[in-house]
Amino acid sequence: MLIKVLIIIISLLKFSGFVFANSEQEFRFTTSSSSMKVPIKTAHNLVIIPLQINNGPGLNFILDTGVNNTILAEPLVANTLGLEGNKYVYILGLGSEGLIEAMKIKNVSIQIDEIEGKNLDLLVIPEDVLALTRVFGFPVHGIIGYDLLKHFPILINYTNNFMRIYRDSDYRIRRRSHVIPFELINNKPYVDATIKGSKDTTITLPLLIDLGASHPLYLNSKYDFLNEDETVMSYLGQGISGDMLGEEGRLKKVKLGENIVIENTIVAYPDPEQMWLEKLDIPWDGLIGGSILSRFHIIIDYPSENLVLRKNRNFNKTFNSNLSGLDLIAKGRNYRRFIVNYVRPGSPAYEAGVKPGDRILSINNKNAYEITLQDVFDILNSAPRTRISLTVSREHISKDEEGKTEKKTKHHNFSFRLREDL
Repeated sequence: MLIKVLIIIISLLKFSGFVFANSEQEFRFTTSSSSMKVPIKTAHNLVIIPLQINNGPGLNFILDTGVNNTILAEPLVANTLGLEGNKYVYILGLGSEGLIEAMKIKNVSIQIDEIEGKNLDLLVIPEDVLALTRVFGFPVHGIIGYDLLKHFPILINYTNNFMRIYRDSDYRIRRRSHVIPFELINNKPYVDATIKGSKDTTITLPLLIDLGASHPLYLNSKYDFLNEDETVMSYLGQGISGDMLGEEGRLKKVKLGENIVIENTIVAYPDPEQMWLEKLDIPWDGLIGGSILSRFHIIIDYPSENLVLRKNRNFNKTFNSNLSGLDLIAKGRNYRRFIVNYVRPGSPAYEAGVKPGDRILSINNKNAYEITLQDVFDILNSAPRTRISLTVSREHISKDEEGKTEKKTKHHNFSFRLREDL
């Protein structure tokens, strides 16, 4: 069901080009091995890798080609590890809030199994700016990108949940693989993609290969002519600079390299009012995200500036939009309190009466405390026309006979069928 999880939880996690130069920063193998296999988790088409900071406890970080410096999203972890900094920098991402102040910590070490990074910079962002654990339903502490990727080619196997880090670029390229050169611009990989819209209009754009975005494709809203009026309003996800809203449509084709053609993919156009990159005249055409990348075994090779793609068993799966219209987050001690974060107007859940703030108590006769957030997403991304039954609790204000108000909760039952609106 991973390919059909297109409820956008994590959106664009970007820097506008900040890089802290330090010639002594490096990752290196601590053994003589030519490569190292590392188990990963995949959720919402994103890759989560295990690591340690300063030999501390195990942490989960998103691997993201869209960030330069490593980001810790939980200040409490920094406090627990005794990390201190006295310098602050501003970072910019996509979302409604604009610039975010982050604390810079120098001379940090990061361990990934038998690979060690020394003298690294770490940016710690304020609590709840990017509540990753809430959107995954299990602990996710931060994001790592260029700091690691610039040193080694990395293979990602989405279907078997592992990555392989190569010491250098002499790895084997398997049959039926496609090698696509990319250009590193501000330390991020860009490839040319040819896009055919719903009315056969075709354009070629340089798009960021973005492991840190779960949606198939994001484009600047100036290219929405590719869909004309065939779009729906949608919640596009959460970025460093806040929530993202915009429109979604469907494209006929996206072509990468000479022979890779992806058909009938979903495309998202973020609201230009929330695009701080545009407001500051920072060029941005779009990106290719995890819902496309997860259909391949990929090798992302920064040292050689090559992307190697080999189709996996999910390549021909249908691209579905958010079939329910719901976006959820998880709260509570065991992340079993599932809260409706957003309901897309006009969607099946919206028409049934579900509202933001509702807490899901059961779904299709499964009690919330017995399942995970991923289980809920899997149910909500079943085949179109699947019937969904929800029991939710909803807070309301009531008055007693003396006119005093108090907050109470009431249970509501809803039923609707999943529907493709694109």
